[in-house]
Amino acid sequence: MMSRGYGYGNARLRARRSLLLKEADYDRLLAKASLEEVITALSETPYKNDIEAALVRGGGVRCVFEALRTNLTRTVHRVRQFFAGDPRILIDLWLRRWDRHNLLTILRGQSREVASETVWSTLIPVGQIDAISLRELARQPGLRATLDLMTTWRLPYATALRQVRARTGSVPDLDQLELALNRFYYASLWEALSQGNGNRAIVLEQLGIEVDLINIRTALQLASLPGITYLVQQRYHAPDVCPLMIESGSQSLVKRLTNLVADPGGLEQLVHGLSDIRYGPALQTGWQNYQTGERRLTTLERALDRWQAEYTAALFTRNPLSIAIAIGYFGCKETEVANLRLIAQAVALRMQPEQVRRELIIV
Repeated sequence: MMSRGYGYGNARLRARRSLLLKEADYDRLLAKASLEEVITALSETPYKNDIEAALVRGGGVRCVFEALRTNLTRTVHRVRQFFAGDPRILIDLWLRRWDRHNLLTILRGQSREVASETVWSTLIPVGQIDAISLRELARQPGLRATLDLMTTWRLPYATALRQVRARTGSVPDLDQLELALNRFYYASLWEALSQGNGNRAIVLEQLGIEVDLINIRTALQLASLPGITYLVQQRYHAPDVCPLMIESGSQSLVKRLTNLVADPGGLEQLVHGLSDIRYGPALQTGWQNYQTGERRLTTLERALDRWQAEYTAALFTRNPLSIAIAIGYFGCKETEVANLRLIAQAVALRMQPEQVRRELIIV
């Protein structure tokens, strides 16, 4: 029996779900001739107050991004207040995903010398790391300075990243930092959720899916690069690419991915070799689009994104007195914000609506 502590909050979330944008709303936005018209249209949606506040500071794509960031941040904080006791503790654990997202975004931005304000526009301060700290981390002049500041502040992730730095003797490559951060994040949550009720099992299931998808994406990238297996083996002194996988996921899947990456059949063999798992149909669809389109790896990754978004949205049909409803709502809201960011950028660049529509994730 799931905790009755989710009843009130979940009732509020089911009501809020009706406020999410529909497919027709996206079509109307895509039909706009300019970004200014998109901004005007968004002012007639639940984003009205956030758009108006962002317009005071400027227009253009940055205005839309700022409004979306503010809206998502406020929404998550508001939803958190719907719950108390153990349900809120569990939701706070789930919201640590944004710490992972924010730190990865900062590290990637600094590695690519992206302006700190641009990085800040994509950060969502709803985890353990507050907005002031995130902004200061984003302002650091480079990866080394960021790692030093995280160590000074004794952030939980600092130790894992510092250990990578100690092994390399210098500032590590971005991929090494990302792997270390992901491993620490999932291992720490696995430990925190290992004891408890059925709601914790629901969160663990979702984390397992996330790890599986990260490992599959890693395998896709490796399989698309001939000769990479040998380089990985040399770099990590390992017989295969297993050191690049996250252990918190399905070990049978990790073993299969490792074997498929080593197969000379490359990307096609990898996709077909995963046809019998639950992510298989999504990969097959992505592969068909890959062959008939621009043959970009992002086509396959987008198919996985769609699978995950649809699976998360389906959590609304799970036990109405469980954390599944909150996770489902968060997932739908995050997908909506991602779609709106894409539409704003596309209209500003005058991309063809049909081309953009194929990239949207409709759940």
